[in-house]
Amino acid sequence: MLNSIAGWLLHALIRLFYVTYRFRFDGERGLRGPADCPVYLLAIWHQNLFAGILAQTGRKHVVIVSKSRDGDPVTRLCEGLGHSVARGSSRSGNRDKGGRAAKGDMIGQLQSGLPGALTVDGPRGPAHVCKPGIIEMARQTGLPIIPYLPLARRYWSFRSWDRFRLPKPFTRIDVHYGAPIFVPAELDEAQFAQFQREVGEAIDALEAAHDPKASARVTAARPSAAGEL
Repeated sequence: MLNSIAGWLLHALIRLFYVTYRFRFDGERGLRGPADCPVYLLAIWHQNLFAGILAQTGRKHVVIVSKSRDGDPVTRLCEGLGHSVARGSSRSGNRDKGGRAAKGDMIGQLQSGLPGALTVDGPRGPAHVCKPGIIEMARQTGLPIIPYLPLARRYWSFRSWDRFRLPKPFTRIDVHYGAPIFVPAELDEAQFAQFQREVGEAIDALEAAHDPKASARVTAARPSAAGEL
Protein backbone atom coordinates (compact mmCIF):
# COMPACT_ATOMS: atom_id res chain seq x y z
CA MET A 1 0.00 0.00 0.00
CA LEU A 2 2.72 2.45 1.02
CA ASN A 3 4.72 1.64 -2.11
CA SER A 4 1.65 2.29 -4.25
CA ILE A 5 1.00 5.64 -2.60
CA ALA A 6 4.67 6.62 -2.90
CA GLY A 7 4.67 5.61 -6.56
CA TRP A 8 1.53 7.64 -7.25
CA LEU A 9 2.98 10.70 -5.48
CA LEU A 10 6.25 10.38 -7.39
CA HIS A 11 4.44 10.13 -10.72
CA ALA A 12 2.27 13.15 -9.84
CA LEU A 13 5.36 15.16 -8.90
CA ILE A 14 7.12 14.27 -12.15
CA ARG A 15 4.03 15.21 -14.15
CA LEU A 16 3.96 18.54 -12.31
CA PHE A 17 7.59 19.16 -13.26
CA TYR A 18 6.90 18.13 -16.85
CA VAL A 19 4.15 20.68 -17.47
CA THR A 20 6.52 23.49 -16.46
CA TYR A 21 9.22 22.56 -18.99
CA ARG A 22 9.58 23.99 -22.50
CA PHE A 23 11.19 21.69 -25.07
CA ARG A 24 13.04 22.53 -28.28
CA PHE A 25 14.02 19.64 -30.56
CA ASP A 26 17.00 20.66 -32.67
CA GLY A 27 15.44 24.12 -32.71
CA GLU A 28 11.88 22.94 -33.38
CA ARG A 29 8.87 22.78 -31.04
CA GLY A 30 7.10 19.57 -31.99
CA LEU A 31 9.73 17.12 -33.20
CA ARG A 32 9.81 13.79 -31.34
CA GLY A 33 12.73 11.67 -32.43
CA PRO A 34 15.33 12.15 -35.17
CA ALA A 35 14.06 13.49 -38.46
CA ASP A 36 13.76 10.97 -41.33
CA CYS A 37 14.52 8.05 -39.00
CA PRO A 38 11.37 6.25 -37.76
CA VAL A 39 13.06 3.37 -35.91
CA TYR A 40 16.36 3.84 -34.09
CA LEU A 41 18.30 3.42 -30.85
CA LEU A 42 18.81 6.57 -28.79
CA ALA A 43 22.11 6.61 -26.86
CA ILE A 44 22.09 8.84 -23.79
CA TRP A 45 24.27 9.32 -20.69
CA HIS A 46 22.64 8.23 -17.44
CA GLN A 47 22.95 11.73 -15.92
CA ASN A 48 20.41 13.01 -18.47
CA LEU A 49 17.93 10.16 -17.98
CA PHE A 50 15.16 12.26 -16.40
CA ALA A 51 15.06 14.91 -19.12
CA GLY A 52 15.56 12.25 -21.78
CA ILE A 53 12.46 10.29 -20.75
CA LEU A 54 10.26 13.36 -20.48
CA ALA A 55 11.43 14.76 -23.81
CA GLN A 56 10.03 11.68 -25.58
CA THR A 57 6.61 11.81 -23.93
CA GLY A 58 4.03 11.08 -26.60
CA ARG A 59 6.22 8.71 -28.61
CA LYS A 60 6.50 5.15 -27.30
CA HIS A 61 10.00 3.69 -26.90
CA VAL A 62 11.29 0.42 -25.50
CA VAL A 63 13.88 0.83 -22.74
CA ILE A 64 15.91 -1.40 -20.43
CA VAL A 65 15.71 -0.66 -16.71
CA SER A 66 17.72 -2.31 -13.94
CA LYS A 67 16.01 -5.09 -11.96
CA SER A 68 17.37 -3.56 -8.76
CA ARG A 69 15.15 -1.70 -6.32
CA ASP A 70 16.61 1.56 -7.66
CA GLY A 71 15.07 0.71 -11.03
CA ASP A 72 11.51 0.40 -9.69
CA PRO A 73 10.66 4.13 -9.73
CA VAL A 74 12.24 4.50 -13.18
CA THR A 75 10.07 1.62 -14.41
CA ARG A 76 6.92 3.23 -13.00
CA LEU A 77 7.88 6.54 -14.61
CA CYS A 78 8.56 5.02 -18.03
CA GLU A 79 5.40 2.91 -18.06
CA GLY A 80 3.33 5.82 -16.76
CA LEU A 81 4.54 7.89 -19.71
CA GLY A 82 3.57 5.16 -22.17
CA HIS A 83 6.93 3.45 -22.76
CA SER A 84 7.65 -0.29 -22.83
CA VAL A 85 10.13 -1.57 -20.21
CA ALA A 86 12.41 -4.62 -20.34
CA ARG A 87 13.87 -5.33 -16.88
CA GLY A 88 17.45 -6.54 -16.55
CA SER A 89 20.86 -5.60 -15.15
CA SER A 90 24.49 -5.95 -16.17
CA ARG A 91 26.37 -9.11 -15.34
CA SER A 92 27.83 -9.26 -11.82
CA GLY A 93 30.89 -11.51 -11.90
CA ASN A 94 29.69 -14.78 -13.44
CA ARG A 95 26.04 -14.17 -12.57
CA ASP A 96 23.64 -12.88 -15.22
CA LYS A 97 21.15 -10.55 -13.50
CA GLY A 98 18.53 -10.76 -16.26
CA GLY A 99 20.45 -8.61 -18.70
CA ARG A 100 20.55 -11.21 -21.46
CA ALA A 101 16.79 -11.84 -21.32
CA ALA A 102 16.06 -8.10 -21.19
CA LYS A 103 18.30 -7.50 -24.17
CA GLY A 104 16.55 -10.26 -26.12
CA ASP A 105 13.15 -8.79 -25.20
CA MET A 106 14.23 -5.33 -26.34
CA ILE A 107 15.67 -6.63 -29.62
CA GLY A 108 12.36 -8.35 -30.36
CA GLN A 109 10.45 -5.12 -29.79
CA LEU A 110 12.91 -3.15 -31.91
CA GLN A 111 12.47 -5.62 -34.74
CA SER A 112 8.70 -5.19 -34.47
CA GLY A 113 9.13 -1.47 -35.31
CA LEU A 114 9.33 0.20 -31.90
CA PRO A 115 12.21 2.68 -31.42
CA GLY A 116 14.44 2.21 -28.38
CA ALA A 117 16.59 4.16 -25.94
CA LEU A 118 19.48 3.16 -23.68
CA THR A 119 21.48 4.86 -20.96
CA VAL A 120 24.71 3.54 -22.39
CA ASP A 121 26.82 4.07 -19.23
CA GLY A 122 24.15 2.85 -16.79
CA PRO A 123 22.99 1.70 -14.41
CA ARG A 124 26.13 2.17 -12.27
CA GLY A 125 28.86 3.42 -14.56
CA PRO A 126 31.61 4.21 -15.02
CA ALA A 127 30.15 7.52 -16.10
CA HIS A 128 30.48 8.58 -19.74
CA VAL A 129 31.77 5.17 -20.85
CA CYS A 130 29.61 3.43 -23.44
CA LYS A 131 28.92 -0.22 -22.59
CA PRO A 132 28.65 -2.84 -25.35
CA GLY A 133 24.92 -3.57 -25.14
CA ILE A 134 23.78 -0.89 -27.59
CA ILE A 135 26.44 -1.93 -30.12
CA GLU A 136 25.21 -5.53 -30.00
CA MET A 137 21.58 -4.45 -30.43
CA ALA A 138 22.47 -2.26 -33.41
CA ARG A 139 24.53 -5.10 -34.90
CA GLN A 140 21.66 -7.58 -34.62
CA THR A 141 18.84 -5.27 -35.75
CA GLY A 142 20.60 -3.10 -38.33
CA LEU A 143 19.09 0.00 -36.67
CA PRO A 144 21.09 3.23 -36.42
CA ILE A 145 22.38 4.47 -33.08
CA ILE A 146 21.41 8.12 -32.53
CA PRO A 147 23.52 10.12 -30.03
CA TYR A 148 20.98 11.91 -27.83
CA LEU A 149 21.36 14.96 -25.60
CA PRO A 150 18.55 16.69 -23.67
CA LEU A 151 20.25 19.76 -22.20
CA ALA A 152 18.37 21.81 -19.62
CA ARG A 153 19.22 25.51 -19.39
CA ARG A 154 19.01 25.27 -15.58
CA TYR A 155 19.29 22.11 -13.50
CA TRP A 156 20.35 20.67 -10.16
CA SER A 157 23.34 18.31 -10.26
CA PHE A 158 23.47 15.58 -7.61
CA ARG A 159 26.54 14.05 -5.95
CA SER A 160 25.94 10.64 -7.49
CA TRP A 161 28.32 8.54 -9.58
CA ASP A 162 26.94 10.14 -12.76
CA ARG A 163 26.32 13.68 -11.43
CA PHE A 164 22.61 13.11 -12.14
CA ARG A 165 20.82 16.18 -13.51
CA LEU A 166 17.33 17.28 -12.52
CA PRO A 167 16.03 20.17 -14.66
CA LYS A 168 14.66 23.03 -12.58
CA PRO A 169 10.97 23.92 -12.99
CA PHE A 170 10.12 26.37 -15.79
CA THR A 171 13.43 25.87 -17.56
CA ARG A 172 13.88 25.17 -21.25
CA ILE A 173 15.27 21.81 -22.36
CA ASP A 174 17.06 21.80 -25.71
CA VAL A 175 17.04 18.33 -27.26
CA HIS A 176 19.79 17.49 -29.74
CA TYR A 177 20.30 14.46 -31.97
CA GLY A 178 23.64 13.44 -33.47
CA ALA A 179 24.32 11.84 -36.83
CA PRO A 180 23.23 8.18 -37.06
CA ILE A 181 25.88 5.54 -36.42
CA PHE A 182 25.39 2.28 -38.31
CA VAL A 183 27.00 -0.90 -37.00
CA PRO A 184 27.80 -3.70 -39.47
CA ALA A 185 26.56 -7.22 -38.79
CA GLU A 186 30.10 -8.62 -38.64
CA LEU A 187 32.54 -7.15 -36.10
CA ASP A 188 35.77 -8.27 -34.53
CA GLU A 189 36.64 -7.37 -30.92
CA ALA A 190 38.70 -4.30 -31.85
CA GLN A 191 35.94 -2.93 -34.10
CA PHE A 192 33.35 -3.53 -31.38
CA ALA A 193 35.40 -1.47 -28.90
CA GLN A 194 35.90 1.24 -31.51
CA PHE A 195 32.14 1.63 -31.96
CA GLN A 196 31.75 1.94 -28.19
CA ARG A 197 34.26 4.79 -28.19
CA GLU A 198 32.60 6.38 -31.22
CA VAL A 199 29.17 6.44 -29.56
CA GLY A 200 30.56 7.92 -26.34
CA GLU A 201 32.55 10.55 -28.17
CA ALA A 202 29.53 11.48 -30.30
CA ILE A 203 27.35 12.12 -27.22
CA ASP A 204 30.10 14.21 -25.64
CA ALA A 205 30.57 16.12 -28.91
CA LEU A 206 26.90 17.12 -28.84
CA GLU A 207 27.31 18.55 -25.35
CA ALA A 208 30.56 20.31 -26.24
CA ALA A 209 28.85 21.89 -29.25
CA HIS A 210 25.80 23.13 -27.35
CA ASP A 211 27.09 23.79 -23.84
CA PRO A 212 30.23 26.00 -23.56
CA LYS A 213 30.92 24.67 -20.04
CA ALA A 214 31.28 21.13 -21.38
CA SER A 215 34.29 21.93 -23.57
CA ALA A 216 36.45 22.20 -20.45
CA ARG A 217 35.84 18.54 -19.54
CA VAL A 218 38.50 16.20 -20.87
CA THR A 219 37.00 13.07 -22.42
CA ALA A 220 40.00 11.63 -24.22
CA ALA A 221 41.25 9.53 -21.30
CA ARG A 222 38.41 7.06 -20.91
CA PRO A 223 38.56 3.86 -18.85
CA SER A 224 37.80 0.62 -20.65
CA ALA A 225 34.11 -0.15 -21.13
CA ALA A 226 32.73 -3.11 -19.19
CA GLY A 227 29.50 -5.02 -18.55
CA GLU A 228 26.85 -6.82 -20.51
CA LEU A 229 24.47 -3.92 -21.03
